[in-house]
Amino acid sequence: MQYDLEKVNALIAQIYDAALDDTQWPVVVQRLARLLKAEDSILFGSPESTNNQMIVLSPLLHAGIDAAKAYEAYHWKHDIWRAGATQHQLAYSGAIFHGDQFIDRRSFKDTEIYCDFFKPMMNGTGVVLTSIIEESAQQHPNPVVLSFYKSFSAEPFNQQDEDLIRHLMPHFQRSLLIRRKMIEEKQRCQLMEQAFDQSGDAIIFLDETSRVVFANRKAESMLCQGNLTIKQNQLYSHDSAENSALRIALRNAMEGMGGVQKFDHLSSFATRIALFSPIKAIPGERSDMLARVMVIITEVSQCKNNALVTFAGLYGLTNAEMRVLEHLLRQQGTREIASILNISINTLRSHLKALFAKTRTKNQRDLVNFCRSHPSTDF
Repeated sequence: MQYDLEKVNALIAQIYDAALDDTQWPVVVQRLARLLKAEDSILFGSPESTNNQMIVLSPLLHAGIDAAKAYEAYHWKHDIWRAGATQHQLAYSGAIFHGDQFIDRRSFKDTEIYCDFFKPMMNGTGVVLTSIIEESAQQHPNPVVLSFYKSFSAEPFNQQDEDLIRHLMPHFQRSLLIRRKMIEEKQRCQLMEQAFDQSGDAIIFLDETSRVVFANRKAESMLCQGNLTIKQNQLYSHDSAENSALRIALRNAMEGMGGVQKFDHLSSFATRIALFSPIKAIPGERSDMLARVMVIITEVSQCKNNALVTFAGLYGLTNAEMRVLEHLLRQQGTREIASILNISINTLRSHLKALFAKTRTKNQRDLVNFCRSHPSTDF
């Protein structure tokens, strides 16, 4: 490959920059077009999994927006090269083909796509080099296509041009994959926020510095009243004792241990309970972008009837472990509990071991006392 290596490496860096900023795609594609001595270029497809419509990441430089829309609406469906690529089984990811493979230039000048599109809108351009960056899939039925165009009087694209695109192909593919994953993550976060906003509980997410990164509508409404509020993006209580306890609860949650705190200093408001639940980091993910603690705030009147479920949710108890705890709170012995639940003593001991570990208690008495003295419970 005889291209300027410095320019090619700079182009590769720009391809990855474009994954984070769609405005960079035209810059990338047009610079590649200049290396290929092409007069125009286009990058289009549907690289979003939830969007089946064709999108243009880098439009035709000289044909204008209307031409791109016309190509999307009609001409792509009747494209001779698209049909030829399909017929010759060249519509797969990484495929590269020349327009001359499917129709000679003289015959092409008589076609509808040339007379209606290439001749009036692209000044008679007809020499084409096309690469399939991503083939059609169920999630994105339109392939991602990168095409370069020259006029009939220009030198045709050659093997060196094809080699350059083949060299850049995996970088285009990785960049588009990064772009798609970012879009999917953004959509997932938007759906989660919508779900949290519909919750009857106040839900707050904090990052590893205890900064509030999300608060649903219920939380925003609740934190406008009472001691507990958000100050400088931090959870804060106007009562100094409560605020000190709040700092300890957040620190424990950051270290992986759930906690509970009551906020009832002001008699004019109902007593509120904040449940602090740690969120485990996933290896390889950027920790600075992720929530580390989820705080759920409820009023005592709302959680009394569901105390055990609340406790179980806070400490990550399974249904089986919660049933064992329920019978322990009734002061039933281990053999009686095993008989009632129809499980072996060894299975019961496994559940107890898990309960002790999750609640950081030492034995059954310690577990029962801890559960009964817990602010979220009313047994």
